[in-house]
Amino acid sequence: MALPDDNNTQVSQHVQAELDNTRYACSSLEVLTGGTANFIFKGLLTEPLDDGTQEIAIKHGKGFVATQPGFQLTTDRCRVEKECLDALSRLPPTSRGCLVRTPKLYSFNAETNTQLQEYLGGSVDLKTYALKHFSDGRDESRKPSCGDIGQGLGAWLRSFHSWATLPEQSAFKEVVKSNKALQSLKHMVNYSYLVSTVDNFPSILGGARETFELVKKMAADELENSEQVQIIHGDFWTGNAILPDQPWTKDSQTSVFIIDWEMCQLGVRPLDLGQMIAELYELFLFKGIEEGKWLIEGFASGYGYVDDDFAFRTAIHVGTHLVCWGSRVPGWGSESQIQHVVQRGMELIQRAWAKDRAWFDAGDLACLFHKP
Repeated sequence: MALPDDNNTQVSQHVQAELDNTRYACSSLEVLTGGTANFIFKGLLTEPLDDGTQEIAIKHGKGFVATQPGFQLTTDRCRVEKECLDALSRLPPTSRGCLVRTPKLYSFNAETNTQLQEYLGGSVDLKTYALKHFSDGRDESRKPSCGDIGQGLGAWLRSFHSWATLPEQSAFKEVVKSNKALQSLKHMVNYSYLVSTVDNFPSILGGARETFELVKKMAADELENSEQVQIIHGDFWTGNAILPDQPWTKDSQTSVFIIDWEMCQLGVRPLDLGQMIAELYELFLFKGIEEGKWLIEGFASGYGYVDDDFAFRTAIHVGTHLVCWGSRVPGWGSESQIQHVVQRGMELIQRAWAKDRAWFDAGDLACLFHKP
């Protein structure tokens, strides 16, 4: 859902005026789709940058969610993203399957919460890409490309998680640690919602309430344990992985951008894996896109096995996301499909909570337990 055109137009005019008389002056701004919290535009520069860049991505933050003006949201998130992109410029890209990295940050105005980022031309997010390029029936010939994309994302995420633990990232960790509001928001929209969703599907979830309450407590306790939490992306899903909108070829070194760092926070690493896997799994559960499962297999392979406890915690978050978000995103599936997804989410949570390895080994997420 987008804001009314007059609101986007008003913000666009304000931002364009702000950039006038700077090296980033733009002849035009185009509203970009896909954003929720911020106003996002593609800017056509009046004069190219020294490296020939002609287009930039512009994010403008307000003290509310752009698509829901009544939902208040601190603008501290904009500063956090700026600090993240500065720090992540030191993280080398990964090239396993595809070239994965974060966009460059050109400029940030702390007074207006306007940031200018590198724009990947002709691109779409991974969710849109999959719906467009993988919706015409199962095609085994696409399995290698799904493996490339998945492995690239998984390898990059493992690299980021490992890099973030290094002593030289201590200052960066302090910045991320300050993002308490978004950390609390993430917990609420996942684990508080998990319990409250029982009342929406009592015939399906009624018997799981006790387990859901235990999972919610576990997730809250994790946040209080400084030995367990580390820097995570915090919103690692198919909407925040950007790639060129064209058929995948083995011969091209395709670039993928990991964007939207406002939710970067201290948390447990399986939250990043679980959110991405859940969104990829929904491609199959709602749309019958087999490639969603192939992407998961590549993603799990790229990240690599940690241990069974890590895999079970990842599966719990996959199930939590399916229950909380698979049941709430409008227009994604029929009522019977939603019920099926909620049922599957519940099964994942209960089986993972019980550490039922045999059940997982026989199912769609067996790849979480693959050892090298």
